Amino acid sequence: ISGGGVEEVIKVDQTDEEVLRAEIDEYVVTDSIRGFYTEILEAYGETPNKPHEGIAIWVSGFFGSGKSSFAKMLGLAVENHSVAGEPAAQRFAARSNDPKLSVLLKTINEKIPTHAVIFDVSTDRGIRSGNQTLTEIMYGLFLRSLGYAKDLDLSELEISLEERGELTRFEAAYRKLFDKDWAREKDKVAFALSEASRVMRELDPSTYTQADSWVQA
Repeated sequence: ISGGGVEEVIKVDQTDEEVLRAEIDEYVVTDSIRGFYTEILEAYGETPNKPHEGIAIWVSGFFGSGKSSFAKMLGLAVENHSVAGEPAAQRFAARSNDPKLSVLLKTINEKIPTHAVIFDVSTDRGIRSGNQTLTEIMYGLFLRSLGYAKDLDLSELEISLEERGELTRFEAAYRKLFDKDWAREKDKVAFALSEASRVMRELDPSTYTQADSWVQA
């Protein structure tokens, strides 16, 4: 056990590298857990050459049984970004002490580049309030992990501008109008929607004739 203490609850969206390092290095890979990881990684690794309809896994268990840790370790290992200077898959493979798992992860990391979006749906405001579906929340978090706005209308605008090569121009116009950076402000959705609309009026007045034309469209 590290000197930093033991977290009572694993936070799946924790991104601090030292915390992640400790979580991987202290994760206990039992024979049962090792078997489940092997089964999952074998199915994942064969998918490009042998596509199948199974696109998800269900991790069940009582409270405190390690469901979040299991899912988080899986996401970290297949995405394989660096954790405290060492690839996450390499850290996890060493912790598992299993040559087969090590080979499976190495193959997946080389042949199936993976982008993992790790989140706790129970803490999401959209789920708690009931105004968003799980699919919408997952898609929004995926877009946010790629650097787009968390609001679907704003991210759609960003993607559209980016495709036309106009996103940088939009960001410059936003900075000129409001004296602040779009990247810092775009997740303040209540304000960002109307502000984006004003910027679109500046950039394309023939299409957006009023300051609220875009947001009302």
